[in-house]
Amino acid sequence: MNMFPARRSLLVPVCRWLGRRAALVGCLGGGLLATGVAALIAWGALQVRVQATDQGHAKVLQRMRTLQDNVRQTLDLLNASYRADCTPDNLGQLRVLLLKNRDVRQIGLLDEQGRLFCSTVSGLLPQPTPRRSQGIDGSVGRYLLNTPLQFFSPLAPADLQATVIERGRFQVVIDDNPTQEVFAQYADGIWAGNVHQRRRAFVGTLGARTDAMANLDTPHVTFDWSQRVWRVTNSVPGVSPVSVQSVLCLSDLAQRHPWMGVGYVLLCAVLGWLAGSALARVGRYLSSMEFLIRHLCQPANVVCHYQPILELATGRVIGCEVLARLQDGQSLLYPDQFIPALTQQQLGWRFDAAVSRHALLELGAALPPQTHFSVALNFFPQNLRRDLILPHLTSALYDSGRSDLRIELEVTEYDFSSALVPELARLKADGFAISIDDFGTGYSNLGIVKRVAPDYLKIDKSFVFEMADATIRSTLIPEIIAIAKAIGSEVIAEGIETTEQARQLLEMGARYGQGYHFARPMKLDDFLRYLAQQPTAA
Repeated sequence: MNMFPARRSLLVPVCRWLGRRAALVGCLGGGLLATGVAALIAWGALQVRVQATDQGHAKVLQRMRTLQDNVRQTLDLLNASYRADCTPDNLGQLRVLLLKNRDVRQIGLLDEQGRLFCSTVSGLLPQPTPRRSQGIDGSVGRYLLNTPLQFFSPLAPADLQATVIERGRFQVVIDDNPTQEVFAQYADGIWAGNVHQRRRAFVGTLGARTDAMANLDTPHVTFDWSQRVWRVTNSVPGVSPVSVQSVLCLSDLAQRHPWMGVGYVLLCAVLGWLAGSALARVGRYLSSMEFLIRHLCQPANVVCHYQPILELATGRVIGCEVLARLQDGQSLLYPDQFIPALTQQQLGWRFDAAVSRHALLELGAALPPQTHFSVALNFFPQNLRRDLILPHLTSALYDSGRSDLRIELEVTEYDFSSALVPELARLKADGFAISIDDFGTGYSNLGIVKRVAPDYLKIDKSFVFEMADATIRSTLIPEIIAIAKAIGSEVIAEGIETTEQARQLLEMGARYGQGYHFARPMKLDDFLRYLAQQPTAA
């Protein structure tokens, strides 16, 4: 492992050296061979572009399938378990359902004539909205594209539109932003609907160069001589067939491969460029996170930052949450930079073990004596197993020489499931505190939460951020606090950034909080200085 940096530094100059002299290799190819190689590379370059486009289309179609499945489940639930009544109790239940759904923004209620007369955002509308005649019939329901949001909320801007899907006595407004981002990244045109209802559902940057209408009969790859573009199309059959199309321009291919149609000398130079590019790709891989993560995921490279958790009524620091970073030379890597590679390489336990041990030894050596100072540790859900956690943390606490540190194991609500219940119950019986992080953003069953009886529910920061705007999400904070009290849990509010937020949360019944208003995550020295300036820790 000590030879790793030397290997990496050796390969990079080799790649550069070969790249600078690749033209010489091309020149050795010769006359007739150069022409054949040029044609082969041109064909291969096109295939690579087509393959990349197909992968992009697969992401578009996967996003549409995911959205469709989510909306189907929501509409099934609405039509099976809810009434189309515009009563406060019924609207409250529908708003709670919205909280658990990441793709649905609003729910509308239809009268017997199919007119929209009530919505979760505005309640009873001033007058029913007439049923729209134009739509696309799909397996999930009837799709209404470009629907003005003023139908659901009269106060919405006139130009604000969204996709609406209706079935039975309900309409749901889709959060188009994530879907549109995927569309814009990977497609120039999307069509949906059967033969009589088929419409263009999306127009991208090169939408003007797409076919007027793509369908199931459109070939996978076609070339339009008049516009000098390739069109790549992928279609999926069904009740409402979907076709996704992207445009590949000749100018793009010529810019990437300028040797096309040029003579022998230029071809040799391009072959050198291609060789250099290939070696550069190798060099980039050797310096990529996927390759480096096994070297970085070592105890010596772990850096722990600590964010205080305070009692809102007194300002006392009762503990901290451990947030991990990785040191890469002079750079500090944050979780969003390395977690995907860490997961891909299945190094979750190595990382969790290194972080938890580092934090406990570091805090144990530096903290003054406390009374049950809480140390919140985040573990990957697959690592929350008693046979792993108990011996590891017991050993780390023993080595730290501290018996006054209380370990709190955090699991996000998004990862919370019934499969974790037995393990969490055993860990709690062993004396570890259990907290459910980001509460309110997932789909956890309250019955399962009650079975675990966690010590803490951590209100997700998105609820706190929206308190000033009094959004639907922020108005649910008292209900989350009520849930915590009902199951015997304390509440920790995350993301507190202002004094007013802290005051309101305290009045609502939240006992603890953390956020930038109190302190950002800090290195150990800064954390110790912060503690020295605060009231005595619990």
